[in-house]
Amino acid sequence: MFILQWIIILIITLIAGQFITNKLKKYNLEQTIRDDGPQTHLKKQGTPSMGGLIFLIPIIIASFIYLPHSIIPLLALIGYGSIGIYDDLDKRVIKKSGGISIKKKLLLEIMIGLLVGILAVVYQKNTNIGFTEHLFINVNWIIYVLFIAFFIIAVTNGTNLTDGLDGLATLTTIPIFIFFVGISLLQGNNALAQFNALVIAALLGFLVFNKHPARIFMGDTGSLALGALVAGMSILLNVEFLLLIFGFIYLVESVSVLLQVAYFKNTYGKRLFKMAPIHHHFELSGWGESKVVILFTIIAFLTSALSYIIYTVL
Repeated sequence: MFILQWIIILIITLIAGQFITNKLKKYNLEQTIRDDGPQTHLKKQGTPSMGGLIFLIPIIIASFIYLPHSIIPLLALIGYGSIGIYDDLDKRVIKKSGGISIKKKLLLEIMIGLLVGILAVVYQKNTNIGFTEHLFINVNWIIYVLFIAFFIIAVTNGTNLTDGLDGLATLTTIPIFIFFVGISLLQGNNALAQFNALVIAALLGFLVFNKHPARIFMGDTGSLALGALVAGMSILLNVEFLLLIFGFIYLVESVSVLLQVAYFKNTYGKRLFKMAPIHHHFELSGWGESKVVILFTIIAFLTSALSYIIYTVL
């Protein structure tokens, strides 16, 4: 029965993908390519963005079936997905190349992050921040809420930075949900395991349109929502600290940007990397786009597998 549901979610994603891609093209909701990026990316000008809608639809459908009492991942997904939609529309409909201001965007992210944190306290009835369900730190509820807000913002922005090459964010996130399937089963939560498996189906369906050469980009609509779902699931499974390992690609992408900015400011204009996030550094060093994506995907599978082993040992 579940295999049939998995196939249905995959088919829904494929149908939604074709429909949404055509509609975004029709209304010229296209990605704007930066002139200061790799020159090979200029040919992507005109590719539709906001493609995250393709996998958001089936994932939300699946959540109502398998997450009726686990609102944290769904709230994070919808909340940050809404910010992404707002930002993408601001860029492409109102034609502001930068989208909504950084301050406004951060304020919205903080508000939703705090709301998720408060509801996590109310509904989960615990304030544990953990590596596993057996190894964790229990903190005051106020500290917990603040941590959850910071955690979700950090993960969503890490995912957003990773979404810079065809299929990169999609392919490096699939291993994380395979990890979530395994952890859900270890915790005896079959419904949660099935939900995470359906997320994989939706991402595989999206990958048909997002693989190189991409017919559509997920945009902030997809990257913020996807990162929030990863964060929300980590909170639900109590593996927040373990994300430093299974979310290693997100971490490296984020740290590369922070290092680039700090180095640039302290050396009066010099650059530590040829371009940040770091996947662009590899591109500008002569690596093909597909080669970078394959390397990062392999690393994501290895770190997710390592995280599973660590979880079983601890």
